[in-house]
Amino acid sequence: MLAIVAVAALLLAVALLLPLACGHRASVRPSAALELLDGVPVGVEHSPAGALAAADEYLAVSSQQVEQNPAVFAELVAQAYAVAVRSRVLSEAQQLRSSDTRNMANYAAGGRGLALVAARRLNSYAASTARVTSWLEGIVWGPHLAPRQTWNLVDTTLSWSGQRWLVLDSHVDPEPAPVPAVVYVQGANDTAGSFTQLDAMSNPIYGADK
Repeated sequence: MLAIVAVAALLLAVALLLPLACGHRASVRPSAALELLDGVPVGVEHSPAGALAAADEYLAVSSQQVEQNPAVFAELVAQAYAVAVRSRVLSEAQQLRSSDTRNMANYAAGGRGLALVAARRLNSYAASTARVTSWLEGIVWGPHLAPRQTWNLVDTTLSWSGQRWLVLDSHVDPEPAPVPAVVYVQGANDTAGSFTQLDAMSNPIYGADK
């Protein structure tokens, strides 16, 4: 299950489909809006573009890693979540992993998942806070699981700490998200085997709009 993070946001894992099997993208150089801190990117640009970049990255990493790589997820929470919500988020993440036996078994068997921020909107911005709505895709597959995808609209609230953007809240929008009705592929529509082409690939670190 793709899961997102913050306060009550881990409910997204029940509606989405993933985390990423490999480690986070440490080999990719961060943009000016993001810096790697103890292996995870944090948003350090105090601007509307910087807030968008931070929301993109936090959402993608949390969604991919909450189940697949709990250590990376915990480090993200430590570096990029407001102190007041950290314990609650980690507790919800543990509850999710305990209850989501099907997807945890898939990852243990070598399954993988990807989270993609297809589009986002800056709903509001001030010196201390920013609110972003993201159109998030989750894709998951595995040796015993046919490829599947989900789409959700996710609302994220960020707070500027003086040095970086921190997550205050992130939750799935109650309104249904746009979902493509038809996916066109070359050749047969069964693409399970083609997912091996993604081996050794990692996600880019999201950058800011300039």
